[in-house]
Amino acid sequence: MCEESACLVPPLEQNQNGPSESRLSSGSNGGATHNGEALVGFHEDALSQAAVGKAQLLLALVLGLGLAADCSELTILGYILPAAELQLCIDEHKKGWLVSITLLALAGGSLAWGILGDHLGRRRALISALSVAALFSAVATVMPTYGTFMTARFCSGLGVAGAFPLTFSYLSETCSRATRTRYTGLLHSFWPVGGIFTSLIAHLTMPTSGAEIVEDNREHWSSWHRFLILSILPTIGCIIGLIWASESPRYLLEASREVEALAVYQRLHRLNKARTQYGLTELELPGRSAYRERPMSPSRNLFGHGLESFREVFQRISSPTHFRTTLLLAALHLIVGFTYMGISAFSTSMIKQIKDQEYYSDRQYIFNRNFTGIVFNTTLENLQYKNTSFKNVTFKHINLNHVDFQNCTVDEAEFINVKTSITFFENSTIKNSRFVDTDLTNHHFVNCTLSNNTFMSLISDCIVDFDYNIYLDDLYEDTLAWAGSMFPALLFMGFILETAARPPLIFTTMGTASITSIGIFFWTNTFVVTLIELTVKIMLMCAVNAITMVVVEAYPCHLRCTAHGMMRSLFHLASLCAIPIYGMFSQTMLMFPAVITISLTFGAAIMSLKIQDNSKVLL
Repeated sequence: MCEESACLVPPLEQNQNGPSESRLSSGSNGGATHNGEALVGFHEDALSQAAVGKAQLLLALVLGLGLAADCSELTILGYILPAAELQLCIDEHKKGWLVSITLLALAGGSLAWGILGDHLGRRRALISALSVAALFSAVATVMPTYGTFMTARFCSGLGVAGAFPLTFSYLSETCSRATRTRYTGLLHSFWPVGGIFTSLIAHLTMPTSGAEIVEDNREHWSSWHRFLILSILPTIGCIIGLIWASESPRYLLEASREVEALAVYQRLHRLNKARTQYGLTELELPGRSAYRERPMSPSRNLFGHGLESFREVFQRISSPTHFRTTLLLAALHLIVGFTYMGISAFSTSMIKQIKDQEYYSDRQYIFNRNFTGIVFNTTLENLQYKNTSFKNVTFKHINLNHVDFQNCTVDEAEFINVKTSITFFENSTIKNSRFVDTDLTNHHFVNCTLSNNTFMSLISDCIVDFDYNIYLDDLYEDTLAWAGSMFPALLFMGFILETAARPPLIFTTMGTASITSIGIFFWTNTFVVTLIELTVKIMLMCAVNAITMVVVEAYPCHLRCTAHGMMRSLFHLASLCAIPIYGMFSQTMLMFPAVITISLTFGAAIMSLKIQDNSKVLL
């Protein structure tokens, strides 16, 4: 029954002998195919009679919330890392691990939930996956240490990873062949909506400057905890919607639960309010020989059963029938994942670098001055004092932001309620001074002579120097730019796929991304960086839309979620590798990121032409 491939739509023309040709199943022939044709044919006929409309639209909206949660999982990190750095005392290395552990969780979870989706059912696996994500996202908000917080985020990533491989198969199997790309396009357009939702919530609840984050951090329940709680809303909304949703009827047929499948078809018919009475009854169900054998219950030796199931599906996916398709799709997912995350990380790094250059270009330098009996009670920012003397002065209730004291003498001074960011005393002499309620510690004094000083009531004993210049407003605007543009692009892509073959579309989008990447050579200001990043990311995600449909259509029902989960796992692993590789060259040269992005996307465009077009396949 279509065990190794999906079935093609039967040709409409007549044979010379008179009767119409029978349905054909790619990769199969003879009598062995006939039973498989019975299920796919019955499924397509049943969906045609149930019509398309409100039921598919509601399901797309519900599943879209789950896909929005997938995008939100990574978008969240950019907003919470500054606050988490301060509260959990996280250095740059540990911040990098928070991103890496999330991508590792997404890679592992995609594969695991994909396999479970083929064994337990799309709906049941998706509810379980999103429940895990919601639970541990909530747990992460109350974790007091870096280790426990990272563990909770890892478990949350494992759960939300199931959204991508499960939702597309779930929705595609509920739509007829003629309309499935229209609704999967709507589904995929919810992915950037997750980024928009996360950015709006962050903008409304989170402080935007470093100084505001420091003040907010004094609260027991700070803003970033509330932000994490609110970010769970799409996940909860999807779970609630799935409670009233039906299982994929195609999966039910595959699992030999044909009576339940018939009830789903009838429910779709009622929801769509079709004018004709639903004509299929249990008498029209395919004979018992059409169904696959029910899998053995995994209640005993669950771990061994899981390993055996994984080995079995891996062998089928890599079998001669699917080997070429699997290899091409795996290569495409690796390339798209690598370039998408690479261009995202590289553009973020470049924007910060350009902003820092603009910031330091306005720096004020004060040389050879003497300050006596003066009270500094306003914020000092972006200053350098050199060969300067401070005698009997007071620094009171102020922030020292990017201030350097070089070869200075500080005598009988008072530092009261002073908070610092990237502030250092270098080769200076500090004596007979008092430090009360400050965050100045030993690492702020580089090659200094300290004599007869008093330190009382340190604000924090964390040695991580928090940078107030975090540019969260720029992150907000950048996210709205690419996500807001990606939403209509993906929606439109769904309609294009209704009439166009998959390989030419993938070639066009990847080729456009390759040509646009030439603009990396001209990254001189934030506008150019944002424009190039926006265009490349939209083209890559449109390619993902078409590639996803190739995955859905290339594998039979009992391997569909597993294959998609495997591909998404490769996508996230490639993303994990891209961050350090692209980041390595952000401070040195633009040539390598430009050349590697252009080469990989162009190679993927050429490779896509070798993919078999299965747009006429019945699921």
